[in-house]
Parts: sequence; structure tokens; C-alpha cells
Amino acid sequence: MEKRVFGLLIFLLLGGCSGSGETEDQANSTEDAAAETAVPESENMEEETVKGAASWGEELKGIESFLVPETEEELAAQTGGIFTEDISYAEETKQSWGNFGLGDYEQPLTEKLTSVSEATQDPEAIFKALHFYIGSHAYNQAINELNEFTVDWYEPYLPEPGEMEQGENAVDPGKAVILLDASSSMLLNVEGQQKMGIAKTAAIRFANTIGNTNDVSLMVYGHAGSQNSEDKELSCTTIEEVYPSQPFEAEKFTQAVANVEAKGWTPIGNAIKAAKEKMAGSSENVTLYIISDGAETCDGDPVAEAKAFAAENANRTVNIIGFDVDQAGENALKEVAAAGNGEYISAKTVEELNNSIKKAWVPSFQEVASKSNSLIKQWGQSYDEMTERTKLADKIYYAGLNEKSRFYEAINIMRAQKMITNETYEEIKTLIEDKAAAVLEIRKQLDLHKMEENEEKRQQIIKRVQEWTDRMNTLRANQ
Repeated sequence: MEKRVFGLLIFLLLGGCSGSGETEDQANSTEDAAAETAVPESENMEEETVKGAASWGEELKGIESFLVPETEEELAAQTGGIFTEDISYAEETKQSWGNFGLGDYEQPLTEKLTSVSEATQDPEAIFKALHFYIGSHAYNQAINELNEFTVDWYEPYLPEPGEMEQGENAVDPGKAVILLDASSSMLLNVEGQQKMGIAKTAAIRFANTIGNTNDVSLMVYGHAGSQNSEDKELSCTTIEEVYPSQPFEAEKFTQAVANVEAKGWTPIGNAIKAAKEKMAGSSENVTLYIISDGAETCDGDPVAEAKAFAAENANRTVNIIGFDVDQAGENALKEVAAAGNGEYISAKTVEELNNSIKKAWVPSFQEVASKSNSLIKQWGQSYDEMTERTKLADKIYYAGLNEKSRFYEAINIMRAQKMITNETYEEIKTLIEDKAAAVLEIRKQLDLHKMEENEEKRQQIIKRVQEWTDRMNTLRANQ
């Protein structure tokens, strides 16, 4: 019905019949006479009338094709009315207490609505016309602002083992290379246990600790040949990477360590050199961790090699854990660590070995607990998040209220000037209320979604802190 009425109006405006009842001859005679007496001004008037009718016809088509939004996507796509597109976004989305009229465009809007009402009395068509002329342009920006709203939740610094003593400005240790001594002296016992077995267990625990955030590699030396002099060259030149640099995987790393057997000499210098060659050309930070029970026995120069390794990059270091080392060996290993810009940790017993790793690389109970306690800072952020999110969501709501107010102003004029019947007025009123309710529901759902999204990000931080706390406490318990 609506399309037929619009089409008929356009046809009438463009001129389709005379309706005078004249015969064809009379009509022709009249046209001939008019042609003889016609003046240029009348021709111009006809052209202007036709142009005006055509323009109005296009406007009616625009009204007819207007999509009254029902979903978030459709609401965001709504364009402003031709009389309201110049209203500022701030004005359109502010809370208003009462109606402020239609402003300077009331008269031209009334004229447009008069023409629309003459074309149709269909409530839905008139409702489209209200959008076409005075609909809100603010929905798109308001919805985008809410959807893009994010919170920079406080997240405490969670250092990995080895970083605690250096604080939050610690340099990332980068890739970790563990050099495990498998020389024949590791076959000796300490406290009734073979040193090699103890060192293997320490290497696994150590790799698990430092390999949580950085790739870890395991290289072994002293595991080839024997302690006999005829095997010295073989033992001193065989350095093997049994676990290539990669994220720590407990099963693979444990298997790699299990296959190592203590046999020969102690080529610490060549081991450090081999590690340097493995990392040749790389600009990454690399830290060597040497677990050894004695000093160099292969005539190498581990001090020079440690110095050369550290010279490759300002953040490369050589750390040594000396396990059951005599005084002379300890002094030698301290020199190596110093040359490599690292530290030497002495462990005379199994307990000291475990405690030394714990002390150097695992944060204290108080330090761990402080990270969870610091999350209290998020409480204030939660209030700010709610306030800002609600303010953004309300812009959608206020845009709907201001639009609704204009719609009511318009249909009140139409009813007062008898452009529409009371029945049509009530039907349009229902459409206005339905639209306002749809806007309110969209605002509610967007607000809820954004709240859940922001809260999920906050919970992810809490989860990371909790996982870190559990992991640090587990490391402390196992070492």
C-alpha cells in the first residue's frame, strides 16, 4: 500500500493526465492555441515545476528505502536526519531534562511532514520519514567509543628466577646454556650418592627453573673416552650438545641427561669455546651456567675463553656452580666466572647445592606474596572502569532519548495540524517507544559485553600472577 501511494504521488507531481473531460480534438485545439500564445517565462516555470517534482520524488524514494534499525549493526549504520546532521556530537549525546523543541528547522520540517502525510497515512512510512528528517547521527560514534574502550589494568612485574636480586630493571638473561661436567671425578660419591647423579638432578631442576621463559640448551663435556692419558685428546675435544636450544620440555630434557655418563677429563675452556661457537653471529643475550666439580684438566684456558664469550655481547655472562670443589679448584673457577662477568656459587654438600640454586634463582616467600597483594591496586581501577564505561554507554542512551524527544515533537505537530488521525498518532507513538526500547537494550548489551571483556582481561592478569606464585612456590619446595 505504502509503495503504491508513494508511486502515485510521484506520478501526479510529474503530471500524468488533465482530468478536464475535453475531447481529443478540443485538447489538440487548445494545445495549438496555447503554443501560439506561449511565452518563455511560462516554459521556465514548467521546467522548475518538473525539477521540483523530480527532487521531491527522489526524497520520497529515500524515505521509502530508509531502514529503521533493530540491531547493533543497523543502529551503528544509521545516518543522521537532514535537519539534524549539523547538531554536534556532544550536544546530541548529553543528558537533557525535558523537550527543547525543534529549533530553527521546525517550519521547514512541518512543510516536509505535510507533504509526507499527503502522500501516505501509513504509520511505518511516516516513522521512516521522521528518521529521514530528524534521526540521530550519534549512534555510530557512541557505539564505536564504547566498543574501543579498554583498561590498562595494573599488572605486577613477575620476575623469573635469577632476576629478583637485580630488580625490575633486570636485563633479560636470554638463552640459557648449561654446561654439565661429566668428567671421571663425577663418579665419586658425596654423602653416599654419586656426584654425577646429584649433578644431573640439579641440572634438571635448574633447567626447569630458568627454562620457563627462555630457551635452554644442555652441553656436556668429559663424557668421551676415559680418564686414561691415551684418551685425553678425545675427551678434551669432545663437547656435545645433547639438548639443542629450545623451550624446556621435562621429558626430553630428562632423557637427554639420563644418557650422559661420567668418564674422562675436564675441558672447561673448550666447552666455553664450543658454546661461543654455537652462538656465533647471534646478537641475543646468552648466559652460561657451568655445573662442575673441578677445574680445567685439559690444558685449556677457560679464563680467556670466558672473557672472549662475554665480549661477544655486553649481556653475555658465565656463571659457575662449584660442587664439592677443593680450594685450588674453587679459586680457579672463581677466576673463570669473574672473567665471564658472572658469579661463582660454592656448594660443598647436596643441601648446599640445592640451597645455592634456590638462593640465586628463586624469589623469597615474601617477594612472591607481595605480587598477589599488589593486585589491590586494581580495586580503584575497577571503579574508574565502571564509571567511564557507564558514561560511554549512556551516550547511546541519551542519543536515543534526544531522538525520541524530537520524534514526539514532530508527531504532536502533525496531530495538532490534523495531518494524521489520532489512531495513526498512537501507532507511530508505539513505533517510537519500540525504537527507544531497542536502543536501550542495545546499550545494555554493549555495556554488559564490554564489562565482561574488561573483567576477563583483569582475570587473566590475576591468573598469570597466581600461576607465577604457584610455580615459584613449587620451585622453592622442590629445591
